[in-house]
Amino acid sequence: MGNYIAGKVVCNMIITVTMNPAIDKTADVPDFVLGGVNKLGNCVIDAGGKGVNVSKTLRVLNKPNMACGFVGGATGEAIKTALQRQMIMNDFIQVEGETRCNLKVNTVFGMTEMDEPGPKISPAEMNQLTTKLQQHAKPGTLFVLCGSAPEGVPEDIYQQMTEMLHRSGCKVFLDTGGALLKHGLEARPEYVKPNLAELEELFDHTGGFESKEAMIDWVKAKTAEIQAKGCKLVVTSLGSDGAVFCDGVETIHVPAKPIEVVSPVGAGDAMTAAIAYGIDSNMHFRDIVRYAIAVSGASCMSPGTKPPTKEDIVKLLRMA
Repeated sequence: MGNYIAGKVVCNMIITVTMNPAIDKTADVPDFVLGGVNKLGNCVIDAGGKGVNVSKTLRVLNKPNMACGFVGGATGEAIKTALQRQMIMNDFIQVEGETRCNLKVNTVFGMTEMDEPGPKISPAEMNQLTTKLQQHAKPGTLFVLCGSAPEGVPEDIYQQMTEMLHRSGCKVFLDTGGALLKHGLEARPEYVKPNLAELEELFDHTGGFESKEAMIDWVKAKTAEIQAKGCKLVVTSLGSDGAVFCDGVETIHVPAKPIEVVSPVGAGDAMTAAIAYGIDSNMHFRDIVRYAIAVSGASCMSPGTKPPTKEDIVKLLRMA
């Protein structure tokens, strides 16, 4: 059996950090025409970005949390308004640029995402965010550092933030990819959740896999390798193939729940939220695993980047 991930100390607060949030528009185009006119159907618009999505799911789970990061222009104001309507505390840095808008289109070819780059961040704005996070940093606070970084933000920013937060007695959950993940791991965050593509990039894996079993075995080995470098818990999400969890005692693959997928966008973020909730609630490793798979699956049953519903979470938790 696994151990207790969080120990006996329950976090005082969960703070999500999203440096590149967005307004997400998700739509269906069942009869996609390349080079022609396509009409969008079933449009769903919501505040998005990985950390923002985590905050929305934590709210559904009745866990108080605060969303931080950068916002700018009318789009940024729309994000703050959306979070306020969902009764989610937020404390963003206002920047000169305009927060991005992303379009995610569901076609017969699968989900296609078109993401804007976001505003360029100045050194002064970056310093403002760092100072704000320091102000919120209290012993036992769990910071969830999520997603991409806009132009102007250094590649080692999550490493810098993690080292700073550790000095204040905080815990860090890292959910990102690319150079941000590579540098971030140098600071030994307590909890890490890459997806398969991010894990492959981290280890320069390019050849694909001979089978699903070979892929899962490789993920198990690499997930355990990251955990052995100082992380308490490492989870690699595999989309429709579930996730691999490693707490240092055991490394297990758990398949996804059999569900009818409405929108897979944000499912990984919902999983991050569920794990953060489990850590804060001092859940046993196996209970975190079960909860994370259910919440992630329930997210896929919601349209666009809407968070999962409590009803769907309970339904999936009751599945064998």
